[in-house]
Amino acid sequence: MAYPFHTISIPMTRQAGKEAVYKLVEDFGKNERQYMSKSFQEAEARSRFIDPFFTALGWELNQTNIAKKFWDVHREFSQRDNSTTKKPDYAFRIKEGAKYREKFFVEAKAPHVDLNGNIPVFQAKRYAFSSHGKIPIVILTDFQTFRVFNGLEKPIFENPNRGLINDLEYQKYLDTWDTIWDDFSKEAVTEGSIERIIGKVSRNAKSLDDEFLADISAWRETLARNVAIRNKDLSVDHINEAVQRILDRLIFIRNLEDREIESEDGLLSMLNVKENVYPHIIPMFRNLDGEYNGLLFKEHFSEKIIVDDQIIKGIVKQLYPPNSPYAFDMIEPEILGRIYERFLGSKIRLTENHQAKVEEKPEVRHAGGVYYTPQYIVDYIVENTVGVKVKDKSPEEIAAIKICDPACGSGSFLLGAFQYLIEYHREWYAKANSATQKKYKDDFFTNAESEVQLTLKKKTEILKNNIFGVDIDREATEVAIMSLYLKILDEGYDKGQGEFFLKGHILPDMAGNIKCGNSLIGTGFYVQGNLDLVEDDMNKVNCFDWYGKDGFAEIFKAGGFDVVIGNPPYVNIENLEENSKNYFFSHYGTCQGRTDIYVVFIEKCINILCDNGILAFIIPYAFTNQIYGTQAREKIIKSMYINQIVDTSNFYIFKDAVVRNIILVLEKSSVDKKTRIITYSSEENFINSVKTEFFISQHGFLKLKDNRLETKPLGNKLDIKDKIWKHSIELEKICFIGYGARLNHKTKNINKSHYIHSEKQKEYKPFLEGRNISRYSFMQDGWLNYKPNEHYNSMFPELFENEKLMFINVVKDRIRFAYDDKGFYNSHTVVNCVRYDKLATVDHVSVRRVLSNIDITKCNNYSYKYLLGILNSNLMNWYFVNFLSESLHFYPNDAKNMPIKNINFSEKSDKLKHDNLVSLVDKILDLKQKEATEVSEHLKTVITRQIDAVDKAIDTAVYDLYNLTEDEIKVVEGS
Repeated sequence: MAYPFHTISIPMTRQAGKEAVYKLVEDFGKNERQYMSKSFQEAEARSRFIDPFFTALGWELNQTNIAKKFWDVHREFSQRDNSTTKKPDYAFRIKEGAKYREKFFVEAKAPHVDLNGNIPVFQAKRYAFSSHGKIPIVILTDFQTFRVFNGLEKPIFENPNRGLINDLEYQKYLDTWDTIWDDFSKEAVTEGSIERIIGKVSRNAKSLDDEFLADISAWRETLARNVAIRNKDLSVDHINEAVQRILDRLIFIRNLEDREIESEDGLLSMLNVKENVYPHIIPMFRNLDGEYNGLLFKEHFSEKIIVDDQIIKGIVKQLYPPNSPYAFDMIEPEILGRIYERFLGSKIRLTENHQAKVEEKPEVRHAGGVYYTPQYIVDYIVENTVGVKVKDKSPEEIAAIKICDPACGSGSFLLGAFQYLIEYHREWYAKANSATQKKYKDDFFTNAESEVQLTLKKKTEILKNNIFGVDIDREATEVAIMSLYLKILDEGYDKGQGEFFLKGHILPDMAGNIKCGNSLIGTGFYVQGNLDLVEDDMNKVNCFDWYGKDGFAEIFKAGGFDVVIGNPPYVNIENLEENSKNYFFSHYGTCQGRTDIYVVFIEKCINILCDNGILAFIIPYAFTNQIYGTQAREKIIKSMYINQIVDTSNFYIFKDAVVRNIILVLEKSSVDKKTRIITYSSEENFINSVKTEFFISQHGFLKLKDNRLETKPLGNKLDIKDKIWKHSIELEKICFIGYGARLNHKTKNINKSHYIHSEKQKEYKPFLEGRNISRYSFMQDGWLNYKPNEHYNSMFPELFENEKLMFINVVKDRIRFAYDDKGFYNSHTVVNCVRYDKLATVDHVSVRRVLSNIDITKCNNYSYKYLLGILNSNLMNWYFVNFLSESLHFYPNDAKNMPIKNINFSEKSDKLKHDNLVSLVDKILDLKQKEATEVSEHLKTVITRQIDAVDKAIDTAVYDLYNLTEDEIKVVEGS
């Protein structure tokens, strides 16, 4: 069938594109022999066939009338046409929101090149894979063939067809045109075709960070084992440092080579010796030190150690194609930093015979892993702190701004701040008038695409003037510095220009900016009875004096830091060694109870801020309401301006973690403004800025229990709360409230499963876990061989064997209380509520302490079933969610503060309300038992309906008990 030819028009339609491609197919078919000859080069294939082919798909390839940043297609023409580091020929982009995002790559070849060969396929896929998912599709084409690959999968040189999605010869283009259009036209890509394709083929693909982490971890282990064997005099700390420095240097060099700053394969050529390979590489390090300065290539003891030839050769070869799937110029410094963040979660240790092993760090094990902060969170925090501080300021004014991350890790927040400052300066210079541009002519230049770029000199000035960080982990600070160095070189540069401006100091010395130390423990620790600590413990504590000569004395002379940002570690203070724990409680007023050190970080960083400085952390949502944060919240409310609280508790920010979060933005000022409360319902909504928000006077937080930072509109909720409490007493005035038994063995590695059995024996106790508790009912979970002398925290028998209420300490949907009069034992996943009159004779320290302040005679009048009806009601669930906790856990302290309507038992109407609620609860307990044993599905349904009816009657009775109006009930029920 013949197709008429029409001149290509813009915007392109499906039919017009097909007609245009018909002419291309016809041309290639008639002259195939000529186009397949080696004399027909890649550049000719691009201009004659490939460019028109994608133009037929609606893409504009020659947008000369607008700035490059607005182009549909970016074309790369590397100076190294035959290089393995050559960039893809085309990057296709669409506008998403305010930004243009690359969606797929195209690698072009001359038609005589075999597109089934290992080299062209590996080259194309390698660059897409190194984009860390940003470019999920790569197309390899010479027009004769059109091959589509999944760019998310690790390319394997020996398996070129891995990840192949589509493979077409030009003769099939017209017959399959609808599919090609629906996948790769600009219209289709704008509507999400790339995401649709990837959704079908990439479910099990391991990401770049997983693959690179596995490789770098393997290199570390191999190198560490060899260094430990061949250098018996090195301590474990020296081995860790040496291995880290060697790997950082090798990876940095590969970045320089792939960015075309250093000659390609320079490091690889160092292997062309028969022996003493590592000593042969050292002169290269020395030369690079002369050129770049900075930390990485300074003389280091690692240059004197022995490394076997096959070890260093093996690692270097794994950094180059075809062994390496990584294009290092494509791996953003932010991504590399995140990979290192996880990498640094483990550390080398030595066995007794000086063998090296790599193990997870204890603090990482306690935290359940390493969780890096997603880039969208970093960007938000930077924009709302650094962005606020630099707005409308000149370069001279910005030079005085000091930005700090006090737990910088591998430097993700510092990189975000640095990038923001670079972009701000670019725009400022671009918008300046000609006279101003002339004044700052040494700070920037205009590239071939008429875009303003900062000189290396200016970028290094920004880094030195503005960016500061501290971390307790030396290896992390080294990675942070390396990541910042890579950001300086991110766009490459002309070496002649660099040397002209910086004279061998391309990379600034960051020793004065990025410090290794414990942000929370000052050097006073050494003189407070801790001098007898062994050296290893001293090194772990790693005291740091912010205000001393090794800290930031000059910054504090000027008043302190202007911006403090970051993601402080979340570590329960109980997991710290005793000396550090004691230091925190004696030096930080906000440190109370079973607290977390992120709370201590907040207090510390408020103190290091200058007047009008801004602090922004991403921290657990629990900080808004848990009792351990009470003092910190009071300090913030009274001494800081709470600029905004961003509630992200509707979704998990950190992959594989169970913590929910907020972003807290504070200003060190007494400005009387309202606090902005922002809520995002999902990660997607956060990225796309789809939110709900309202404003509240921050002093209103002081009216809430424990100074809770409420993130939902209060409306008349405070009035309802006041009414609830008007004639109520705390549950802890009626009941002793405590966890069940922690059954793990005190000293042996024996867990609770050893003590729990499926069959009863005489001395065994009926047992249940938190998961076995529902509202008004529970199920048995076996029999417990209770051995209080063995258990880590056995509690006392009377807590279990008395009549009691029980609730699970994890909230999935709503709080759930059950009644037990059969003496069930339970684990610490359960919290027990026992009336004090039942414990009057118990000789247990916790009970005696509480009983000293309790009038037992006023307890026994309250029926457990009265309490149960209140605690399982909609009203108390609403109260819990709004005023006690909305986190995953329902702690004993939360239960202690539940408001129980006080009953005057001598008052007939009061007692009648009490007894009426007891009667309703008796009914629901009876129905629950019948429901559990009924075998007929129909009758079970009938009983369930009765339960629902009684449940509603209980809610009505509770509303009446607390004297709520119809309008107030609507607020509670969310209508």
